[in-house]
Amino acid sequence: MRTALGTAGASHLDDYGKDPALERELAPLASFFYDRYWRVQVEGASLLPHGPSIIVANHSGAMPYDGPVLHAAIGRERPELPEARWLIEDQLFYAPFLGTLLNRIGAVRANPENALRLLGEGRPVIVFPEGLQGISKPFSERYRLMRFGRGGFVKLALRARVPIVPVAIVGAEETSPLIARLPAKFLGLPWFPVTSPIPLPARWRIRIGEPLQVDELSPDGHEDLLLVNRLNERTRETIQGMLESMLKARDGVFV
Repeated sequence: MRTALGTAGASHLDDYGKDPALERELAPLASFFYDRYWRVQVEGASLLPHGPSIIVANHSGAMPYDGPVLHAAIGRERPELPEARWLIEDQLFYAPFLGTLLNRIGAVRANPENALRLLGEGRPVIVFPEGLQGISKPFSERYRLMRFGRGGFVKLALRARVPIVPVAIVGAEETSPLIARLPAKFLGLPWFPVTSPIPLPARWRIRIGEPLQVDELSPDGHEDLLLVNRLNERTRETIQGMLESMLKARDGVFV
């Protein structure tokens, strides 16, 4: 609460605004949610490349829990990798209270400069191409992917010559179902979500897919709009297929 309000002083922040001391203080609470409340299960972690990569996941649920959970999953399953960081769009990054808190626990403002710098450090970079559209879907449209924008993550992958890793997340939609949207322009947001007052104990499943290699493509591929659109849609279709497969295999939401 104090961090979100900007009243808690941090002795050290990293170059992107993360507060390692706050992360350590929140570790017991984070472990409770991860292990006992949401009972997160991860498949395919061995497929994550050893070098930098762009991890592309579906954005779901009215509250952005998916970024911290996926970040934690990668850190637990592949501790030998440099710490992954996840990107959030400006409207969340600059949102009162929430934006400051997300930044202090590891979120980074989404722009090409930050992404390329993170990749240059050898880190996995997590992106949610659906953006705010992904967390604004009504509950009746859960797990139906929205458009992936103009393929910004594909252009980054082509420029940096790093693989694209598709990831599907099941459970976030039921954890914070979107019930309604309230006007919130005074907060700098297009709307404010009405959801469960506390996150619900849905079981989470995370599936990491086979990386899409781009290093053999043209060095100027990021300027080829047809190539960008093709890779963008291919990634989206892969994640949608993974979601549908996981939902069919799921034997229950909360048990």
